[in-house]
Amino acid sequence: MMSKRWISLLCAAFMLIALICPAHAENASHVVSEYRQSIASYDQIYNRVADAVDSGAETLSLFEYRITVEDFMRIYSDLFANAPEFFFLAPRVAYHTADGLFSDTVVDVTFQYTMTRAEREAASAFYEKEVAHIVSSVPGGLSDTEKALYVHDFIISAYGYDETESIYDTYTFLKTRTGVCQAYSLLYMRVMRELGVECAVVTSSEMRHAWNIVKIGGNWYHVDLVYDDPRPDRIGRVLHDFFLLSDDEIRARDHVGWSSTVKCGTAWPKDPLWRGVVSRMLWIDGRWYYIRNTDRQICSALFNGSDQKVLYTFKDRWMVGDSATRYWVGTYSGLSAWGGILYVNTADEILTIDPKNGTATVYLRETEAGDIYGSAIVKDTLDYMTAATPNLDGTQHIHSVVVTGQARSPGAIPFDDVQMTDPCYDAVRFVYERGLFNGVSTTKFAPGATLTRAMFVTVLGRLCGVDPSVWTTSSFTDVPPGLWYSAYVEWAVQNGIVNGVGGGLFDPLGELTKEQMMKIVATCGGMLKLGVSGDPEDLAVFADRDQLDTWAVDGAAWCAANDLLPSRTELDPKNTANRAEAASVIAGFSRLAGK
Repeated sequence: MMSKRWISLLCAAFMLIALICPAHAENASHVVSEYRQSIASYDQIYNRVADAVDSGAETLSLFEYRITVEDFMRIYSDLFANAPEFFFLAPRVAYHTADGLFSDTVVDVTFQYTMTRAEREAASAFYEKEVAHIVSSVPGGLSDTEKALYVHDFIISAYGYDETESIYDTYTFLKTRTGVCQAYSLLYMRVMRELGVECAVVTSSEMRHAWNIVKIGGNWYHVDLVYDDPRPDRIGRVLHDFFLLSDDEIRARDHVGWSSTVKCGTAWPKDPLWRGVVSRMLWIDGRWYYIRNTDRQICSALFNGSDQKVLYTFKDRWMVGDSATRYWVGTYSGLSAWGGILYVNTADEILTIDPKNGTATVYLRETEAGDIYGSAIVKDTLDYMTAATPNLDGTQHIHSVVVTGQARSPGAIPFDDVQMTDPCYDAVRFVYERGLFNGVSTTKFAPGATLTRAMFVTVLGRLCGVDPSVWTTSSFTDVPPGLWYSAYVEWAVQNGIVNGVGGGLFDPLGELTKEQMMKIVATCGGMLKLGVSGDPEDLAVFADRDQLDTWAVDGAAWCAANDLLPSRTELDPKNTANRAEAASVIAGFSRLAGK
């Protein structure tokens, strides 16, 4: 007689300590767990479970091992702690027991997945691509300590804490750029493992918190990314108070209740280069660059702290309101790099700084109300935050600018109505230089002008390499053949990218709404099999998401998932898209397509 029961791991504290050597998590020979010696056939069971999950199996027989429910759940928990790539595996698992209702011997288990097989494959491809991007960004030739620091700073700079406290897995963390402590620590562990550095996750039920331990030079140290990325998140702020600490040091910082099979018994030598730094630390040509907060200076040094030099001094302070004399103490700038050039912010400007000589150039000037309190470059996008105060009192607003070169240069485009200090400058330059957008005249781009449906379809067709001579017929009575947009409209309708407005009409001169633009782009992206599939949950950060028509939700979600929205704070779906916004979307779509 067999009975079937369900058991679940608590998401907030399911991870039991297991240390990983640099190898694939599904190989139990690389897992050091407090249960590995006490559970018979631990390795075989761990590997069988991992292989089953990796293949997408629904059930797995374990009868031959005569394992108890308690021991199976310990192994299952170890798998969660060591295989972040199984983000699609649910904590809830069913099992059959033998020999009566009260038996404690597992016969087989049934796994629960949170995604379909097709969804898992697409999500796993995205996950591995994002992990590979982080790994590839780490400079070659770094020591294990430098790798640990670089990845620590990269993750904190690029991601923020999930204030809803609902995102635990690394896939959603990578997709939304927000997550809780578990997501931070699982991602850090995976990347460090890929870099050949032993790393593990430790948890404290008492604190309801997870963080990492990492092995450097034969010794283990604590690394807590979440405590070094304090809430609420300020773009570009990276602390180092919880990086490479001993057991005694992190205990003195109010960390309690964790269990570990290893001890972090060695304190790091005093006064390392990172101690007290509140910006990201960047490696360029053998030197580390960082902001010294109280001195308001950008400095560089060798990793051992020698040969320290001052590269740049912030002349102006961040003033309190409209006061001419009262100012906030400290330096509220992020530190990023693009193409070997440093990017920082003052209260009202983004500057590029040449690390060779400290030459500063204004990249853009912020003219809106509020000062700039932090900046960071993630992939090819510069994010910066404006607010009334550095205390993040709800007035903050995030701005995003596509970075397409080391610095903006005058004269790159012929339009006098798009200045190099405008947020849309890079996108306009991108589409103009590639022949995707023309100006409305030789000197005007008209960034705020509305866009017609015919204009947008034409731009998209140009991007996709449409040959106008092929599309000579017309499916719409209001799109006669031979007009400048006719062939592109016909290409779009024949490929299912547009449907018209009904009654055999396309309304080519009608103004394009933002939700129409998102739908068209997403449909084209799906046709070309570009990017990742979107989910309505990707729109949760937008307060006006309920304004979307039902037919537009999937398109908006796809654009959000692939970072194609011109704004990260609002969808504004019913309003007309202007030329600058369309240029931003097209530029992003072009990069997604590899053009």
